[in-house]
Amino acid sequence: MLLTIDPAEPEAWLVARVVQMLRRGEVAVIPTDTVYALVCRLADEAAVLRLYEVKRIAPAKRLSLLVADIATAARYTRGISNRVFRSMRRVLPGPYTFIFQASSEIPRIMLRKRRTVGIRIPDCPIALAVLAELGEPLLSTSVRNQADEWVLDPAQIEEQLGEDVTVVVDGGRLAAAPSTVVDLSGEEPVLVREGRGSVGALEMFD
Repeated sequence: MLLTIDPAEPEAWLVARVVQMLRRGEVAVIPTDTVYALVCRLADEAAVLRLYEVKRIAPAKRLSLLVADIATAARYTRGISNRVFRSMRRVLPGPYTFIFQASSEIPRIMLRKRRTVGIRIPDCPIALAVLAELGEPLLSTSVRNQADEWVLDPAQIEEQLGEDVTVVVDGGRLAAAPSTVVDLSGEEPVLVREGRGSVGALEMFD
């Protein structure tokens, strides 16, 4: 099902419909501030397995969490230093993925062969509205085609994944702009990928 939601001022009743589906254990597609993402409730193991199946990847593949705020992010990490907190507060919500040592709150199925987790707080009204209504994190992974290219048109996503997901939220066509990825799981920050988010805005690299 293709469901159009206003990308600037998401209609609360439509957001509630999406959240209701997620609470039932469904897999959905929603826009972020970078690309479209397959999402499900982190706390629903059956839904997590279904997401991996739809994406056609093994659980060992690292995926990210979408969270509503830094306080929620901290719950799923083994700690956020004051320096990192200040940098995150400056740039979030925004197009960044921060990798941390994972806390025990992360389902074990996601931690095979690793103990880290990627955290995102997307600057996207639809995604933030869904997270606020749901009240818990979403597991997420970008929507790609068989050529491993991002699919940025919701109509094409519906055509590609309509039989595998319950709803594709149409928030408009997006530009191919991945998040900037910073690994904070070690002693020093490591820039994994420079994307849409400005590295210069991160105090940790000053």
